[in-house]
Amino acid sequence: MKEKTILLGAHTSISGGLYKAIEEGDSIGATAIQIFTKSSRSWFVKELTEAEIIKFKETHKKSKIKVIIAHSSYLINLGSPKKDIEKKSILSLKQELDRCEELDIPYLVIHPGAYLDSDEQTCIKQISKNLDIILKNRTVKTKILLETTAGQGTNIGHKFEQLKTIYNNCEEKDKLGFCLDTCHIFSAGYDISTELGYEKTIKDFSKILGLKNLYAIHLNDSKTELNSRKDRHENIGQGKIPKKTFSLIMNDKRLEKIPKILETPVEKTQDYEKEIVFLKSLVK
Repeated sequence: MKEKTILLGAHTSISGGLYKAIEEGDSIGATAIQIFTKSSRSWFVKELTEAEIIKFKETHKKSKIKVIIAHSSYLINLGSPKKDIEKKSILSLKQELDRCEELDIPYLVIHPGAYLDSDEQTCIKQISKNLDIILKNRTVKTKILLETTAGQGTNIGHKFEQLKTIYNNCEEKDKLGFCLDTCHIFSAGYDISTELGYEKTIKDFSKILGLKNLYAIHLNDSKTELNSRKDRHENIGQGKIPKKTFSLIMNDKRLEKIPKILETPVEKTQDYEKEIVFLKSLVK
């Protein structure tokens, strides 16, 4: 009987070339990875060369990596009340979407945005409007995934209902999906520390956003308590989320085909290997 593939891995580094992230993924036993397609701390970058694209695709083809996910720059804020930042965010996300298309990356994760000195409802409407501006008249294979957030500061996305409103306001719904982050939802107040709380959270997500629209999961423990509204990732089993929760996730048939990505604190990428081995050991 053929052993089923567990889609599990980590965010790997593109230092030295985009293809290097795939090689690092292979070295830690990953079957799924997340990468930045450019510096996460800069707005724009030169276009990809044909040689870079070919090298990336060839390395992927030879690897054991089944799914590659991209994460957008942290500078992007589609809901910013500052017009210059809003404009840069739209252009930057368009560029990142282009890069994903060229590299055959199916998913691009973004933090929805923050309202700063504006207000929640204005911000949500603006995010939806800008997503439509970016996606309209584009035949894209890459879906933009709105990530759940911890609710730190004025960040949008710490309630499933906020993400639902963004999604509902968009005309280009077929080009959108969601990414669930365990640290973020726990910090936002979703109590996944018990089996009962975990089940309620998954059912709420399913009812509000639809599990069919969930395309990626970030597996992170939390340094801070439930409902702390702080985005502080911790290594699996060393934070406030019990190991039992990660066992529930790894054995949840509803989430079986969704790639699960570690973004836990590491000194070097190889440190992820131990966490991958541990998470695989939880599968019954």
